[in-house]
Amino acid sequence: MAVNREQVKQELLKGRVLEELFEFQPGQGCDIYKGEFSLSDEIIYIPDLDLNEIPIHEAVEKEEVDWVVNAMYSGLDFLEQCGGKEELAKELFWYCDWQHPSSAWYADFLWDMEE
Repeated sequence: MAVNREQVKQELLKGRVLEELFEFQPGQGCDIYKGEFSLSDEIIYIPDLDLNEIPIHEAVEKEEVDWVVNAMYSGLDFLEQCGGKEELAKELFWYCDWQHPSSAWYADFLWDMEE
């Protein structure tokens, strides 16, 4: 099911749970959502669910919906993080396996690129 932030928000406000919208998988010592990379507003990545306190088996409290939705990333978010460079955005997407893209970019990804 391809959904953007606004669609996820509306579904969560209706009481749907995230495991109904996304197929979660193991990341680096955690669970994440990782779809297929696309340059669109479709959600393609959700980092470490436990670390970010994102509930997937129960309804998100209405006052927490915006916070949860803001922890989700689209291909356009990856592109923005990489200054509009599509190939870098794809590499950053494939690199992320638990962290937020901005954290990976500054802490790990740029370091690995320099080596």
